[in-house]
Amino acid sequence: MSVRDGQDLSEDEAAAVRGLTDLAEAAELRPAPYELLVTGGRRRLRRRRLSTAGAAAVLLAAVVGGGTALGGIGRGTAGAPATAAVLPAAGPAGASVSATAAATATPTTAARDPFTPVRVVVGKGTTDGREWKAWAALWPAGTKEQALRQAGLMWAERRAAIPQLPEPVEADVLRSWRAGRDLVNLYLTVDGARQVDDSVHDSAGPGAPGPLSTDREAGLEGTLLGFKGGEMRASPVLLAAVALDVARVVVTWDDGSTTEPVPVGVGDSPVRWFGVAKKAGGSAKSITLLGQDGRVLATSKDWMN
Repeated sequence: MSVRDGQDLSEDEAAAVRGLTDLAEAAELRPAPYELLVTGGRRRLRRRRLSTAGAAAVLLAAVVGGGTALGGIGRGTAGAPATAAVLPAAGPAGASVSATAAATATPTTAARDPFTPVRVVVGKGTTDGREWKAWAALWPAGTKEQALRQAGLMWAERRAAIPQLPEPVEADVLRSWRAGRDLVNLYLTVDGARQVDDSVHDSAGPGAPGPLSTDREAGLEGTLLGFKGGEMRASPVLLAAVALDVARVVVTWDDGSTTEPVPVGVGDSPVRWFGVAKKAGGSAKSITLLGQDGRVLATSKDWMN
């Protein structure tokens, strides 16, 4: 039995703490399995209910990939077609499309190239006088033979903002590859500069079996960005995914006010994304997903609280 911060820890928890201490003292970064980079977006994490052992796993994931991720999208009856606001792949800090413009944007018909991401602004705002933009860069699903090259291109792009990011290992890339699964790199720019905090998620491609719809039990899939380098201070940005049956997203704050971020399509993906910053000094009581008929599809209370 060990004691930490005045609380008794179990033997397993104490072992986890010792393991973290040893890891910190070693201070040696080695190439991490690429699988950790792409599975972070599929893991469901209750940030306020972490055990010591759970905290160890989350810390390791944050060191490797950045961001905090949880939730998922289920399968069922699809809603309206996704819309897309597409930007050139080479210009993450260039011309932008705001989230509110997505409602009238036209879906892209460009061919899916696993080596050329479709890059979209899914949210924007101003915090402390600085303009932030939330980006989703979708790397279309490729063949298993294309996976290593795709992973290398994504790594090179991310490494420009995250110099310590380990290069992907071929065996890990091939083991992580899933047929028909796109990869989505979520990141922020502040005053046009890409920030160090980002996250990689896998996502169903347009050829996924069965239509996608909201899974009431799975929660909201996404990531909170802006912590790692302190970029957003008290106003980290939530980037989250919704299925095609979601017509409105309503964020209810603890002061009773609401914000309605608009989900944005990314290329021809059946999954849309939105970005919203936490209110400085405030918390989100809930995030509610509503269907076209106003019916509540799901409610999440795990984010920005």
